[in-house]
Amino acid sequence: MRIGCVSDVCLGYGSPQIGYLVESLAEHYGAETLVAEPSVRHLAPRHNVFPGLRIRRAHTVFDPYSAAGRSEYVLAAAAMMDEWEPDLLVICCTFSLPVLFKLRKPPAYVIYYCYESVAHYGEFDVEMNGHLKGRLDVILFPEENRAALEVSRFRFGDVPTLVLYNCPRRTTRPPLPKQMRNGRFIYAGMIDREDTFADYYVNPLVGAHPIDLFGPIRAAKDEDRTSWLSKLPKRIQYCGHIAGGDLAELRRHYIYSLVMWNPRTENQHYAAPNKFFESIADGVPPLSAPHPQCKKLIDRYQCGVLTSDWSEAGLLVGLDHARKLFATSEWDSMLANCQSAFAGELNWERQFEKLKVHLTKQP
Repeated sequence: MRIGCVSDVCLGYGSPQIGYLVESLAEHYGAETLVAEPSVRHLAPRHNVFPGLRIRRAHTVFDPYSAAGRSEYVLAAAAMMDEWEPDLLVICCTFSLPVLFKLRKPPAYVIYYCYESVAHYGEFDVEMNGHLKGRLDVILFPEENRAALEVSRFRFGDVPTLVLYNCPRRTTRPPLPKQMRNGRFIYAGMIDREDTFADYYVNPLVGAHPIDLFGPIRAAKDEDRTSWLSKLPKRIQYCGHIAGGDLAELRRHYIYSLVMWNPRTENQHYAAPNKFFESIADGVPPLSAPHPQCKKLIDRYQCGVLTSDWSEAGLLVGLDHARKLFATSEWDSMLANCQSAFAGELNWERQFEKLKVHLTKQP
């Protein structure tokens, strides 16, 4: 049996659940795999992150995330899959969806992994998703509200719709004990004035808290980046961009992981970030804004701290409260709850169990 996957991202840089899904499917069926990924000039292949998968890059003249480059990628990925002739095909995100319409022979079984908001991609994608009835066998979403919105819009037909959280794989590595923590908060991700409230960190009141920032700084000009860096208070350190594997090791030493971004669009409001689940897995309680899924799981497991809203004032109150808790047994309980949540529900293997019941027969 053969499994094909058309990814919208380069594996090893983000969206690790793509690799987890294909690995789990391959293990379930004992199948061979081929993953098509775009070729992004500044991102060297990281295929070693998923050594069991066969991954091929589709090279394009234009940037694959431009309109012309996307068309090139779709045609190249469709040609790869026509040559591979998979029995089961995973289409990742609406970005890759046009491949399904370009194949000479439709696969016997199609999984649509809809982990990004369709509306975020524009009118073409909204219309395209309205023509999927009868073409899909199961649809996967990372979050309940997004699933409900997309299903109501596109009426995919009588197709199983499942929610699989963006959880990491199980591990037996225990979290670091309290006395080995560095007493600091960690933020890891895009640093942007609009999307992730970068200017909150130049506020001297926020700067009273020890925070380490990791990730790319998105700025219109180099001088904007330099100016922002020069305004950071002394207790807030910008530590540069770090690879995912190194970040996972480093994060274990922190007392909280900051999870906060601007919910100004549907895609961002219902985003289901990997770092939220990875922080819980590492035993680093998230300090999160009340994004629906984050709030639901923190309330359910008592495994983190929620801010009241997305404002600077809300972040300040959350930081103050979280630091005070670290000196109490309540933080110890949060750590234990992180471990319990990760061992129970919030791991990839448990999430994949939801899909396995729909995979009882060979495609």
